[in-house]
Amino acid sequence: MSGSCTTGFACRLLAALAVAWIGLAAGRSALAANSVVAWGRNDFGQTNVPSNATNVVSIAGGSLHSLALRSDGRVVAWGNNGYGQASVPAGLTNAVAIAAGWSENLTEEYSLALRADGTVVAWGYNGNGAANVPTNLSNVATIAAGEDMSV
Repeated sequence: MSGSCTTGFACRLLAALAVAWIGLAAGRSALAANSVVAWGRNDFGQTNVPSNATNVVSIAGGSLHSLALRSDGRVVAWGNNGYGQASVPAGLTNAVAIAAGWSENLTEEYSLALRADGTVVAWGYNGNGAANVPTNLSNVATIAAGEDMSV
């Protein structure tokens, strides 16, 4: 794809996936294992990886915010926080998976975390119910977030 990408789903997806996990280090100037590197659109600080994003085992990128799951089960979030999507809920521990979602308006984002006990925690934008976890949901094995919906 040549030229600039400014509209459409592909452009939004590229912006959402502008975070990469570096799991292997090679060479003298290599990054530490399990560190995070981010690049691309940065108007909300979504590529400014915080210093506490260490020992990372998984990452997720919303349209304008980013998440990292640390090996100790804690979630680190940064970037756009207009709806609280980058404010990890107090007491969120024992996370084993994360996901980041968005709405058609790219600033309306939400975040998900799956705990080791099979429960799901959601925070951020909930205009279309994507962050409204069903009260009887349990024994969840995996999570995913998309545009205005969670699975």
